Amino acid sequence: MTASGFVIEELARFWSELLCTEEPSPGAEFTKLGGDGETATRLAGLIDEELGLTVSPARLLGAGTLAGMAEVVDAAMKAPPAAPPGRESAADRDSARLAEPAPDAPRALPRGADARPALSFAQQRLWFMQQIDPETTLYNVPTVLRLRGALDPAALGRALDAVVARHEVLRTTYAAPAGVPHQVIAAPSPVPLPRTDVSAAGDPEAEARRIAGEEARRVFDLATAPPLAARLVRVAEDDHRLVVTFHHVAVDGGSVEVFYRELGLLYGTPEGLPEAPLQYADLAEWQRARLTGATLDGLIGHWRAVLGEDPRALELPTDRPRPRSKSFRGAVATRRLPAGLVRAVRAFGKEARATANMTYLAALYALLSGWSGAKDVTVGMPAAGRTRPELQDLVGCLINMVPVRAGLAGDPGFGALTGRVRAAVLDAADHQELPFDKLVEALVTRRGRDFTPVFRVMFSHLGERRPPVFAGLGPCELDVTGPQDTAKYDLSLYVEERGADAVELLLEYDTDLYGPDTPDALLAAYERTLAEAVASPDTPVGDLPAVVSFTATHREEARP
Repeated sequence: MTASGFVIEELARFWSELLCTEEPSPGAEFTKLGGDGETATRLAGLIDEELGLTVSPARLLGAGTLAGMAEVVDAAMKAPPAAPPGRESAADRDSARLAEPAPDAPRALPRGADARPALSFAQQRLWFMQQIDPETTLYNVPTVLRLRGALDPAALGRALDAVVARHEVLRTTYAAPAGVPHQVIAAPSPVPLPRTDVSAAGDPEAEARRIAGEEARRVFDLATAPPLAARLVRVAEDDHRLVVTFHHVAVDGGSVEVFYRELGLLYGTPEGLPEAPLQYADLAEWQRARLTGATLDGLIGHWRAVLGEDPRALELPTDRPRPRSKSFRGAVATRRLPAGLVRAVRAFGKEARATANMTYLAALYALLSGWSGAKDVTVGMPAAGRTRPELQDLVGCLINMVPVRAGLAGDPGFGALTGRVRAAVLDAADHQELPFDKLVEALVTRRGRDFTPVFRVMFSHLGERRPPVFAGLGPCELDVTGPQDTAKYDLSLYVEERGADAVELLLEYDTDLYGPDTPDALLAAYERTLAEAVASPDTPVGDLPAVVSFTATHREEARP
């Protein structure tokens, strides 16, 4: 068993603080980065302070790597509260032991020039959706990197060429001569990097944003064009924007971070980086070989037990009747949480032995349950899919959506609800390997044209982003939000860490279903729900004033 991605992310943050290092990989060794017994003691203190878990410094040191330490922390998180001294059970002792390394890891495979690697399950779904609507830009991943200082455009172009040469998936197209797609991996070649100078425009910033918006709406032909397009925009002599638009078939959020981190390294490292040990096509072939037989049956059986047959998506009140077909038109509402509330949420999480991700998600369950009147709520959550050390620096679409189902029967207080959510999140992370399309194929038999399978609400907790570093340039700013006029789900709540005590809420909503007032009110109610819940964790969540008030107003106003 591998530790959940949430635990690895939390531990990586602690390592960065203590060892003054950036982005440690799961295979990173604590002592090689300068860690020692004293640092391990401080790490144990952070784990206790931030997560409310007691782990011994000696056990952390013995684990050695980030992944090994995450196994120790993950086991402690899943274990029941410790018994009084002298009364520990065998189960308590067993839960602290390290799991054996996962067998049968993906590895690089020899491929001839005429090889036709299959698509991964995620790629297959994205390719199919693009065929249904060839002009859609719903699966574009637009990014804008602000570069300050004396930029060398030629060096940036060489770095871009090197990153794309390093990762095959960024130069892959998808042919389907008989209707079945396969990967066509092109040889490395220079990547077009057209330049646009807007410094003489009346408002250079506005013109740069306009160009970025146009690039974000680029239509990709997956059969003939690579899934990446770049443009360099000169705003001023010492101010540029690198606009890169990807297709989701080639990247996810983690891949974008890898791309820009390596781009910065290669900009300042003419000698280049070591050859990538694994390519995405290797992972795709390993995934298809692995998800068969008993492994596939076991995963399907688990999710069937969790969700039941024909799981229904949560029915929320809407401002307008649901249309017969989905347009994917959307908008966003935003809100910043008060610093005091952010600190209170963290303090509560420590006492509840829950990560910030679990605590924020529990508050959403409380509000959705009150609003819908349902005591059984399923929300979709992205799982990074980078559960193995060799996948941390891989570029490709590894992300998978997992349903997280929590029950609110028995009128639980927020403390009890957070415990249920913690168990559901950890369980979903442990079984994230089943592609969502496979889950739907196995469990959902009634498919209507308007039906979004399993869930219509998505939740994502985003850690603080580390901007890439480019030698000789000032601090960079990476914007990955892109145009905010689409919505894949009815509602998608993003909770993003922006600093020590800064958390930004972004609610993406379907404008066919909701006007702007409801999302704004929902974010305000969510903030109040959080504040009331952590202040009174024993009060039944359905009785929290924020939940009662929002429910009374918005159930009454909603249209069937």
